[in-house]
Amino acid sequence: MRFGFYLGAIALAAPAHAETFDMVGHFPAPYRDVSLARSFGIDRISGRDGAALAVAIEDRLAHDGPDGRPYYDLIALSRRGPDADAILSGTADATIRESDVKRKVDQCVEQDGDRCNRKEKVEATCLQETVSFSSTLRVARGEDGRILYSQSRPQTETLTTCPGDKGKRTPRESIRRMVKTAADRFVADIVPRHERYKVRLREGREGMDKPTGEAFKASVKLSQRDPDAACAQWGDMDGAQPGQPSLLFNLGLCAERTGAYGKAERFYAQAGQALGRGDFNDDMKRVRDLTVGRDDAAARMAGD
Repeated sequence: MRFGFYLGAIALAAPAHAETFDMVGHFPAPYRDVSLARSFGIDRISGRDGAALAVAIEDRLAHDGPDGRPYYDLIALSRRGPDADAILSGTADATIRESDVKRKVDQCVEQDGDRCNRKEKVEATCLQETVSFSSTLRVARGEDGRILYSQSRPQTETLTTCPGDKGKRTPRESIRRMVKTAADRFVADIVPRHERYKVRLREGREGMDKPTGEAFKASVKLSQRDPDAACAQWGDMDGAQPGQPSLLFNLGLCAERTGAYGKAERFYAQAGQALGRGDFNDDMKRVRDLTVGRDDAAARMAGD
């Protein structure tokens, strides 16, 4: 089962003056079936760069977790058979293809000792190196070999070096970066995250009379220094004028910030119905994910 990180309402796209609620919560890993494992073993990753990728993944898993501690118990696999709940295997290979390309480069055409007085653009033959990195990773359940995860993610980078270039990048440096990227992507797929995130408040006052609209505008400003008081005011306003989309949505945020995710989802659904559109589907999906992430974290803590 896959879960995404639904921060669609995050305030990165909001205007600079927009008011937001700061939130914190547990989000499940995109590949939740893997994340339910308690122990993790790294089998052979074949290919020229397989060993480097295995080391990079092991290093990430040994140090990074949603609470700052390793999320999995890392198990050294034995010849007797699988000892871990989940087992990683795969392959990783990098190739380098060289070719000549024509480029315009600056060339000194008037020189005074060591100083160049004038340069012109001239055509030169440059070396182009295309670095391709391909990794395929698979996670199987140790108990029965069921495949829980399978991903292939190619990466490509082109390096061009012309006569006179300084600070030349090397293909080996590119491969090291690609190995790290592959490890980072894999760990992000299988480790839940404890996130701080921002969600923009809804400030539209459609359908409100002028006094209510002014009171609502003031309550949105109040929310930045006293969110509990603002939430109480929105509850009173909703009681007096039910069905207003901004009130319903913001009450959903009030519920979300306290961890009442089921209540938050109901408010988001009501806000969407009030608008006659499915505007808040991403918000509803986010709180469903937060519910799963919180329950998984609680179950894991109880097991510990």
